[in-house]
This record gives sequence, C-alpha cells and structure tokens, in this order.
Amino acid sequence: MEEETKHAEENATKQTSRLKKRALAAGFLTAAFFASVTYLIWQMVESDRRVILQSAGQITANSVSQQIKSIVNNNLAVLESFADNWQGGPPEDERDYLSVATPLQSRFPALQAVNWITPNYIILYVAPIKGNVPAMGADLKRHPLAGPVLDIALDQRRTQITPTLELMQGGRGFAAYTPVLGRDGEIIGIINGAFRIRSMLAAVINTEQVEDYTVRVREGDTVLFEIRGEGDDETLQRTVAFDVVGRQWQVDVIADPQLAHSTINPELILIFGALTTILFTTIVFLLSNRQKMAMRRTVHHIHAGDDISDLSLSITKLDGHLKSMSPETAEFFDLREEDYGFIRFYNLAPEFQSDGTASRRSQEKMLLAINRGDDELRREWIVRSAEGVHVVCDLTMRPSTTHPDCVDITLHHNPAANASVNRLRYLATHDPLTGLPNHALFEDRLNQAVAHAKRYEKLLSVLVVDIDNFRAINDRFGADVGDETLRTISGRLRATVREKDTCARFSGDMFAIIATDLSEAEGAALVAERVVEAMSQPILTTTGDEIRLHVSVGVALYPNDARAPSQLMANADAAMYRAQKSAESSYCFFVETMNNVMHARLSMETQLRRAVDEKRFVLEYQPRYRTSDRTLTGFEALLRWIDDSGKRRLPPDFIAVADRTGLLSPLGHWIIETVCKQVADWRRQGYVPVPIALNVSSRQFIQADLIKNITDLTAEHEVDPAMIEIEVSEEIVMRDPERALGQFYRFSEAGIGLTLDHFAAGNTSLRYLKRFPVQRIKLSKSLFNVALDEQPENSVLQPAIRLCKSLNRKVVAVGVETEEQMASLQAAECDEIQGFLLSPPRDAADTMELLIQQKPSKSAAKGKSRPASDTKSG
Repeated sequence: MEEETKHAEENATKQTSRLKKRALAAGFLTAAFFASVTYLIWQMVESDRRVILQSAGQITANSVSQQIKSIVNNNLAVLESFADNWQGGPPEDERDYLSVATPLQSRFPALQAVNWITPNYIILYVAPIKGNVPAMGADLKRHPLAGPVLDIALDQRRTQITPTLELMQGGRGFAAYTPVLGRDGEIIGIINGAFRIRSMLAAVINTEQVEDYTVRVREGDTVLFEIRGEGDDETLQRTVAFDVVGRQWQVDVIADPQLAHSTINPELILIFGALTTILFTTIVFLLSNRQKMAMRRTVHHIHAGDDISDLSLSITKLDGHLKSMSPETAEFFDLREEDYGFIRFYNLAPEFQSDGTASRRSQEKMLLAINRGDDELRREWIVRSAEGVHVVCDLTMRPSTTHPDCVDITLHHNPAANASVNRLRYLATHDPLTGLPNHALFEDRLNQAVAHAKRYEKLLSVLVVDIDNFRAINDRFGADVGDETLRTISGRLRATVREKDTCARFSGDMFAIIATDLSEAEGAALVAERVVEAMSQPILTTTGDEIRLHVSVGVALYPNDARAPSQLMANADAAMYRAQKSAESSYCFFVETMNNVMHARLSMETQLRRAVDEKRFVLEYQPRYRTSDRTLTGFEALLRWIDDSGKRRLPPDFIAVADRTGLLSPLGHWIIETVCKQVADWRRQGYVPVPIALNVSSRQFIQADLIKNITDLTAEHEVDPAMIEIEVSEEIVMRDPERALGQFYRFSEAGIGLTLDHFAAGNTSLRYLKRFPVQRIKLSKSLFNVALDEQPENSVLQPAIRLCKSLNRKVVAVGVETEEQMASLQAAECDEIQGFLLSPPRDAADTMELLIQQKPSKSAAKGKSRPASDTKSG
C-alpha cells in the first residue's frame, strides 16, 4: 500500500513536472510571439512617424524657399521700378534724388540704403545720408565683391546681387545693382540697393507660422536667418536648395517630434507590447498548468469627455473689454495679455448669433441687465476659436465677486447643438452654387483682417473681380452652362490665392478677394496679375464650347487707400470700374501712381511675351548712302513692335524690358532669319543685294550662339555672311575691350561685317580702336549737330573723321536731318550718310524702289560691267 502511494506520488510529481515544462515552453513561445509582433508594430509606427516628420519638414522647406524667392524678387522688382523713374535722365542734383529715394526706403523696411552709381562705378548719391556718408564718392571698380557683380549687371543689363555680407547699416544682407536704361537703351547709371536679410525674411517667416519647426536659411555655411523650435534631431532635417538671382541659398527645416503626436507613440507601443506579452505569457502559463488564479484583474476603461473644458473669462461691466481669462481660455482664443485692452467679448464671436441677432447687440443687452441688478444670466452663445471654428456654448454671466466693475463669464460646450447650428451658419454664410463665402461672411472676415492688420501693422489688399461678359455667356449658352462657368471661375480664383486669403462671391458675376499679410504693395499687383492670367485661359464646357472671359479687377490697399473696411471696399469697387474702361481683362489700383507703374510694367512684359510667340514684329529698313554721289551702300534694319492696340512701338519703348526679361534671344533669332529671307528675296527678283546692318545689345554681343545663328541662317538661305553687318555701340565694347576684341575677331573670321556705333560718345581708347577689325565707324550725332553760332574751326568733326580715315575705316554719319548738317559732313569728307534728309525707314516692299537702279542692264551684261564689289557698295 505504501509502495502504491509512493508510486502515485512519483507519477503526480512527474506529471506536475511535465505540466511545468509544457507551461514554460508555451509561455516562452507566447512571449516570443508577442515580442516579435510588438517589435514589428513598433518599427512600422516609428517608420511612419519619421516619414511624417520628414514630409512635414520637406513641405515646410519647399514653402519657405518659395516665400523667400518671392519676397526677394518682389524687393528687387521695387528696385527695378525705382530705376525706371530715371529713364528720362539722371537726377539733377542730390535733392532731386533724395525726393524720390527717401519715400521709397520708408515704405520697404528691408531696404537699408538706395544709392546712385555713375556708369564708371562711382557712388554719387546715397539715401539715407545718415550712416552712408563714407560711401559717397567710393569707386566700386576694384571692390572685390561689388566690382565683378557690377560688371555682370552692366553686361547683361539686368539686376545682379552680391554674395551675402555684413552691411554698413548693421546685420547681414546683400547688395543689388540695377542698371538704369535711358529711353535710347543706353546705361545712364546704376541703382544700388542694400537689403537686410533679417528684415526681409521676417515679413514672410515668423514664429507663428513655423513654431513647430527649427528653420535655418543659409548661403553655404553662412547662416542668414534662423528660428529655433523644438526640432533638434538632425536625422529629421530636410534641406531645399534654391536659386536667388544666380546665388544658391539653402533652407534647413527640422520638424518638432510633437508634430507626429497625432500618430501612435512608438514608446507607448513598446510599453503596451511589454505589458501584453507579460499578461498573455502569464495566462498561457497558468492555463497550461491548469491552475486558477485566486485573484481577478479588473480593467477599468476611462472615457474622455466629449466636451471641452469650461472657458472662464472676465470682462468690464461698462463696455465688455476683456479684463482677464484662464490659461485654457487664452489658448483657445490665441490671445495674450496685451490684447485685453482693445478686444471686447463680442470680438470673440461671429458677427451674428444663432437667433439672428448681432453679437455686439446681444452683449450690450446682457451687460445692461447685469448693471440693472440681475444676479445671473444664461443663454446659448456661439464663439469662434483661434482656428476659426464656430463652437456653440452654454453661457453663464454673473457679477464678479472680486472686481466690482467686472463680470465673470463661463462658457460650457454644448456638442448636441453644434452640428445643426454649424450647418445653418454654413448655409447662411456661403454661396450654395460655388461654395465660396458670401457677402456677409466676407465682410466679417474683412473686419477681422483689418483689425489684425492694424494690430500687427501689416499691409492687406482687397480685390473686386468682375466678369464683364458673363451676361452674354448666360444669354448664349443658357443657365446650366453659366452655372458651370461660375463653378470653374470660383475654382480658378481659389487656386490663385493662398490658403489664408479669402475669396468670396458677391453676386452673379462679381467676386472679391482679401489678400492678407502682404510685405509690400507689389504683392497685390502679383495677385491681380495671377487673377487676370487665370481668367484669360479659355473654359471648355461639357457641351464642347469654348468660352473666353473678360475680367476687370480693382485693387485697394490698407492702410494706404483707406482704413475703414467699408471705404476699402468702395475704393476697390471704384478701381474695378476704372479697369473696365481701360481695356479688356485688366486691373487697376485705386492709387493712380501705383497703378501706372505696376500695370504698365507687368502689362508690357505680358504683351511682349505674347508678341514674341505670335511674331507681332516688323522690320523697317533705313538706307545708307555714299556722300559723294548719294549711291545706296546698305540698309540698317530697325525693329518695330505692333502692340495689342495696333500701335507701332519703337525700340526705346520696349527694348529694355525685352532685354531684362530674356526675350531678346528669340527676338534676335527672328530678326536674323527675316533679314536673310529679305536678302534672298532681293536676289531671286534679280536685284544685287546690299548689306543690312543689325544693332545688338551688350548681352547679345557676348552670346556664343549669335555668330552660329548668323552662319547657320545665311547658309540655309544661301546668303553671303558679308551681307549681314553687326553694329555694336562704343559704350558696350569699352566696358571690357579685351573681351570685345576677341568677339570682334570671331565675327571677322565668320565673314560678318562689323560697325562701331556711337563713336566719340564715350572715351574710346585709340590703342583699341586701331586693333578692332571693324569696317565702318558711325559717328555720334553730337559731333555734327553743331549750334548755329558755333564756329566751324571749333568743331571736332573733321579731326574725328581724319582719325578714322587714317585707320582705313569708312566713316558714317547717322541722323542727318538738315542741309546744314549735310554741308558740314561733305566739307569734312565723311564717307557715308544716313538720315531722314535722304530717306526715312522703309517697309520691305518699298526697298525695291532703291534697288531698281542696281539691276544689271542688258548693255552691261553684253559689254563691260562694274565689278561686283563696286555694285554692292554702290
């Protein structure tokens, strides 16, 4: 019996041992499984979190880089607009210059100085004078930074900037150099602007916008601007490199890890996984041992409340100004203590409450009841959060127990009422067809925008947009197509403005835009230009019809044009009506001066681009004659632009804009091709061609493909390259004589004729004049435009002509308009003349009349004929 008992005990012990081993194995496998699952989930969440943070950083870096490029370009555009003021000539004196420069600098805080530099690199005038006196008279030719940049700016005739440097005015910035082009396309000076980068970037990169990021703007290793946030993990850094007027800048952005707070926290995954692993391992182990737990675990679920925390604040009994509030309330409304003095309680609410009464009127009634002795008031009240969300609350108002002149208010969230109220408010404040805000919501947002602009001293603009031909569209295509067109218009308008701007529909064909936080007035012009451009694109309806819109945009600025919202709207409306009278699809500023400058500049650029695409240019040919017998020796090709109004525009009106916008290259190719076709056409009709001279700008002269274009096109049309003559002004070649000499020899090797234009207008070196392989020298008109009372012996015309003849160059006088000038040139033995006295510029068809006499006659064909060289020059 004892042995059986002992045997049974041994079996029980073995069974227990097997159960424990099985339980341990099951527990180990369970632990391994849950640990693996936890690790995989943690890795996925951590990867997602890093992707979110890196994506947020990348998006922010791209956005910041675009904002920086835009603000830099806008500031440089201001400098270029300022330079356009002096097209008629340089300032007469320092007072004349300061009268224009000083107001400009006061309007643009980033502009620390705006100086006038002579064409020979001497700083003549400075603005402001205070702090910049040491710069007056400085020669920038040999300055290690300014000199090379000035050379490029003058060669290319466009704005150039230096690398970043420490400014004399303090802070880091850069200097910009904008050539001032006269009406004849010649450089009469350079505008130098010194821009402080921190002042410029602070307008577009502020702590409120990037508070969740560390943002760093740099050029190479030099930090230009930095806002430090909570992000400090360098592995999350995202960098975007971008071009700023030929300089490479970089934006580094590191996102705050809290930005991924909405995702599952990886650390919580590990903690939860560890607890789950322990729990299930224990359960499996106990079940495997067939043992029951003596103690049960009770899991308590804590549900977060659906409503927000109560908002508490205190206002004055007299007029409802904010007196104090709890930290939660201040965070909810995004307010600071310094805001309390001028914000009233009704400012925290939308314009109207759910019962249709104005919030301001409702506040006055409640304060009146409290002042009459009521101990407590209760009602439903709608507030507007910092994000613009309308929240329905239960309001309780009681007299303050601590401040006798104040009232305490408690706002309790009422979620049941929110859905229906928000829906009703949406229908009451939005256009049902387009989904855009309506007139009432627009006015509410305009009031907020003006208050914000006043508080932070910002610039904002209101744009009124009218579709001029919408009624005709409705009448022709019907209401359905009209509604479809309106929805397309609203979509395009949304796309032209930023997310923080407001776009609303006022009536059937009238819309309005609020553009906030502008750094300068030119930003409003860019918005208007984008609207006009977007609306000018044709709309293809579902019926297959193509609709083209005519739009008029009126622009008014706060605080420049008005400070009251209603007056701002009235001014924008007046500007819109003026735009309707000016031209189809245009915009106007309320201030005429700003309208003229910005509209003319942007309109001309747009028209020129369209004209280049559509080849809306013509060439006229002005003859050149031999002085001795007035025989035709060649033509000068003169460009004419047929603008949108059909008017013929001369090069001084548009060539500087074409040069600055890069349109001269395609335009130059068209001119060369047209001239080659003209020479080939003369030859086909039996005439002996004569050379045609082409004027080139400084940028065209140094382009490597100019010679290739000429040789390729002359070969294509079987024209001798000698039939093309290139005219380069003395001022261009003397900027860099050695470089010009090399380019001259390349032209000469290709067989292309060369002419030095405007001789004696500057200071040509005789040493270089002898080396330049030019065939002709055109005199500056100032040499022979002699006053009537000037003695002939005092003139430098004859010495200049003798000098050119001694170098075996033909001398040409241009702009000959009077018999007195002709007599002076004949007396001085000038070789060739050109001007209105002999012939104005002619159309291509009219040139045949001058070439008829050069057509070979039958007698000449049978007998002796003149050499071809004589025929060409004659």
